[in-house]
Amino acid sequence: MWGTMSTALLPVVLLMMLGWFGGQRAYFRQADVSVLATLVMRYALPCALFVGALKTPPERIQNLPFILCLGFGFVGSYVIALLAGRYYYRSDLKSSAIQALVCTFPDMAYFGAPILQQVCGPQGFIGVLIGNLITSFVILPLTIVLCRCGEMADAGADDGVVSMLRQSLVKTLSNQIVWLPILGVILSFNHLHLPAALQEGVDMLAKAAGGVSLLALGLMFCGEKPAFNGHVLGNVAMKNFLQPALMLLGIFLFGVDAEFARQALIIGAVPTAIAASMFAVRNQTYALHASHSVLVGTVIGVFGEAALIYLMA
Repeated sequence: MWGTMSTALLPVVLLMMLGWFGGQRAYFRQADVSVLATLVMRYALPCALFVGALKTPPERIQNLPFILCLGFGFVGSYVIALLAGRYYYRSDLKSSAIQALVCTFPDMAYFGAPILQQVCGPQGFIGVLIGNLITSFVILPLTIVLCRCGEMADAGADDGVVSMLRQSLVKTLSNQIVWLPILGVILSFNHLHLPAALQEGVDMLAKAAGGVSLLALGLMFCGEKPAFNGHVLGNVAMKNFLQPALMLLGIFLFGVDAEFARQALIIGAVPTAIAASMFAVRNQTYALHASHSVLVGTVIGVFGEAALIYLMA
């Protein structure tokens, strides 16, 4: 049990601390975060998801209870957070949508993938693969549409939502973190494999995803000071505690087997992705609460994942 916890979490904490230390010692600059993030999101992680999908037997990908469980956890937490934003925090629609994204979007790339790989083995990438597709095709387009609706309501306009949704889906499909895993699934279903030389190159790049992403995450937090207020505490509670509770409910509702149940719970307890705060910054809405929620949620997420691994063991 303790061996599993240390093997899964100590490398995560160590690499995040190395990234933070590198920022403190000026080995890296804050501007380097974008370079490291580009390496992970454009190359290493898509390759890792592609390799994971390619090496996974088709019958394991066709796990409808697991897919429904993840969808239930993501959409359920999104709806609850959206309603909380509108009726408890009394925010406008755009701010509520971004708050819902902060309370829903797990950091599967930076934080979750290394833990899943250690706890669940290579098949842990199935959860990252399916979770990434759900967020890409459901959660992010829904947030964009709701933000657009909020902007139009403020401006008194009533058109453009369909066009915005279409543009969002086109942009999603053109992103390699979406189409490359889908390609891996297609090849897996057709029992096709890459040439040995190409496979080795893709594997080498895929192995960089976990380490580089955690260094970047630690560097992002360098110089940041957490703030505690009603929004931050509520967001962390909904993401770090409510979402895994919904995943647990989904496990019982849809009859998820034990192996995939572990993946669902780990993904549910993963803290909010940095991408959610970046989305808030780009939209100039809810940015401060989002960034503080990510920082506080990540620190709490380390202890939350440790407790979860202990209970599952």
